[in-house]
Amino acid sequence: MSDNQLPQQLSAEDLKNRFIHACEMQEANALQEAISIYRELLQYIPNAPLIHFNLGLALFSYGNFEVAAEHYHAASRENPEDPDIWFNMGLNFRRLNKNKAAVASFAKAVALGDSFIDTLYNMALCHQDMKAFERAAELYKKILADDANHQSSLNNYAYLCHKTEKLAMAEALYKRLLQLNPQHTAAKHMLNALCGITPDNAPLEYIESVFDGYAENFEESLLSELKYQTPTALWQLFTEFCPNLLDCKCLDLGCGTGLAGESFKPACSTLTGIDISDKILAVARRKNLYQQLVKDDILSFLGKTEEQFDLLLAADVFTYMGDLQPLFTACYQKSTTDAIFCFSVEKSESASFKLKETGRFGHSCGYIEKTCKEIGWKLCASRQSKLRQDKGQWIHGSLFIFQK
Repeated sequence: MSDNQLPQQLSAEDLKNRFIHACEMQEANALQEAISIYRELLQYIPNAPLIHFNLGLALFSYGNFEVAAEHYHAASRENPEDPDIWFNMGLNFRRLNKNKAAVASFAKAVALGDSFIDTLYNMALCHQDMKAFERAAELYKKILADDANHQSSLNNYAYLCHKTEKLAMAEALYKRLLQLNPQHTAAKHMLNALCGITPDNAPLEYIESVFDGYAENFEESLLSELKYQTPTALWQLFTEFCPNLLDCKCLDLGCGTGLAGESFKPACSTLTGIDISDKILAVARRKNLYQQLVKDDILSFLGKTEEQFDLLLAADVFTYMGDLQPLFTACYQKSTTDAIFCFSVEKSESASFKLKETGRFGHSCGYIEKTCKEIGWKLCASRQSKLRQDKGQWIHGSLFIFQK
């Protein structure tokens, strides 16, 4: 008989020891064994709230959020006055992208006396995800009234002020955050944007955190809310000027969830995607478009790879890069003879590139054409384009096709 098999009859002492063993396994992160023991114990004590709660925690850690929800519900039915159950149920609903249900669970925890900052903070995140920015801001302010040094609340409250054009408040909050944490890359980058300071590039840590945070809802938000159409527009330009280019070995720079890969797949024999965000790559992987997906900085990957590519794509990638000369050079070096380079940029009225108030870089057409020409890229086609919307207004930019 294995350790996890239970005899027909167990004494109360036996049940207690089995429960303690399950807790030890859970603490040691031996989740499968812990889950197995909790399930066996529920055959003997089907209404035990603590077993249901611990099983919910173990399933949550294991990533099985749907089944975890069932056990949190069971625990709450048997012990509805425990705020910890409601708090963890809320966390689980967040992972299921059920923000309204999560808010209700967190509110129940608060009503039962849970005044922990974590509960209020997660409730604020839910409201922020649901675009209820005023309510989210109220909660961040409440948290900061209790803990003026809560960095995540400072950052998110600053972001909401920035997004809702309360720019003086946003600037003050970013400065306060940087006093607490001078290395906070997001605050430093966004403060630069507000103060009109243009660095060469956005910090990699900032880019990674942005896309890790948005990964699961990123594509839906881009397509439905922001009317994003850059990959489709790039493909249309490509088919007009390169109609016979097929069976390409393609490199998708900053591939994201794979929208550009989907558009350009008909022209590709192989498709390699590079992105800095693990969570974004997980979404792209589910599409089965790419022969290879690599988590890396674009310049780092280009510096290491020995492969040569026929087609290079960069849709809505250079909004996080200012100085494009090093990248254009690296792309040239890792491309085959007559290779095609397709990309988009946001419009800038500056002579070269500028970090906009939004925290995104814009580039002038003159800068793009001059930089590419110096490296050896030959301009094949360019087109002005509506890239996406922001607050209901179109963001304008340019699409380019260059050839080696």
